[in-house]
Amino acid sequence: MIKSLGVSLTAVVAGALFALASIAGFAGEPGATGIVQSIVKAPVVADGDVTGKPFDYVINLDGSLDPQVLGRGIAANGTIKIFMPPEFDLGNLDPAFPVGTPPVFGPIPCVPGNLQCTTLVLLRGWPQDPLFPPFLFHSLSVDVPNNALVITAVKDIGLMSGVDRAPYIKQIHLILNGLTNPAPGKYRMRIEAETGRDGTLETGEGLIVVRRKTQPSVNVTSVFVDALAAGNCGPGKLPPNPNNPIYQTTSVGQDAPYVWTFLLWGKNNKPLDSVSLRKVKRNVWQLVKYNDDDSDSDSDSDSDRRGRRILGHVRISAPRGARHQDIRQIECPSLLPFAPVIANTPGVGPQPVGRLDLQFTAGNKAGLYKTVLSLKNGNHVEMVVTANAQ
Repeated sequence: MIKSLGVSLTAVVAGALFALASIAGFAGEPGATGIVQSIVKAPVVADGDVTGKPFDYVINLDGSLDPQVLGRGIAANGTIKIFMPPEFDLGNLDPAFPVGTPPVFGPIPCVPGNLQCTTLVLLRGWPQDPLFPPFLFHSLSVDVPNNALVITAVKDIGLMSGVDRAPYIKQIHLILNGLTNPAPGKYRMRIEAETGRDGTLETGEGLIVVRRKTQPSVNVTSVFVDALAAGNCGPGKLPPNPNNPIYQTTSVGQDAPYVWTFLLWGKNNKPLDSVSLRKVKRNVWQLVKYNDDDSDSDSDSDSDRRGRRILGHVRISAPRGARHQDIRQIECPSLLPFAPVIANTPGVGPQPVGRLDLQFTAGNKAGLYKTVLSLKNGNHVEMVVTANAQ
């Protein structure tokens, strides 16, 4: 088991800038059209989709998040325009969070661990490895009359070998700290992107869902991948983080190269810490927490006769006839006082969060192993490991 030995919480706080969408592969959500697959709460905060809280969402573009599948490219000076619904008034941004493309240093910094800005980043499809640093790839401006965010490429992205790293643009993380979510409801967002062949215009729409309160969520992070590979729990690492924990390859009967780390929140912004893994049958585990004084930290869960509160489940889909595939829990701190990424940004963070670290072992058959972690009344994430014959 990996144990914490002098983990630097300050370094963990500054451990990452950007995040990934909630699931590794996703179907188009209801209301999504064109190049938009879905719009989901960003996994780096508990309440990015809650009324009265700062706007923090990820736009998932159409296509697979598999890193072997290329995303979208754009030519220098090409634009991606995100037209916000009128209820999200970009002409009334909080001046305490000016528009900026990180990293920006100065009296109002927009840097890892202290994002005092209204910004966005282009993601390549897994956590904490964006096109980095963002200002070398794009600029950000606001078209107030059209209530639109305008991304302008400062060089070719995905069009010439060596200019940037594949798989190019798959997601857009909107970190709009200067914008407060309106009343609960569903709001339509539109995108116009010069990302088609020869710079032709591609369009799409999706629904922004604003909730009354925080929902339970399980969220992937790659902040701790390098530390865990080195045999310790932390600290976290600044981007870029090229090691993809969501899509991995190993040999039959062997561990996946990277340990999975998840950030966990329950209702009302409560961190879900001290979560345990309990096997209930072949390929199925429960995520459980034993009753304690913090009785409302996950009130959406059920309790069994032994006082275990069942938070959710972990299920493996394995190749036909595969046996001995397994998941085991790694002993790392289960509560982080500051969630990685936002840290102590005034008015936004810090937010304490639960941490769960799991090691996957492939079974005795070559093929695709998909593991889904789901929380009751919350979201789910999918992790993919390909096992090759030895």
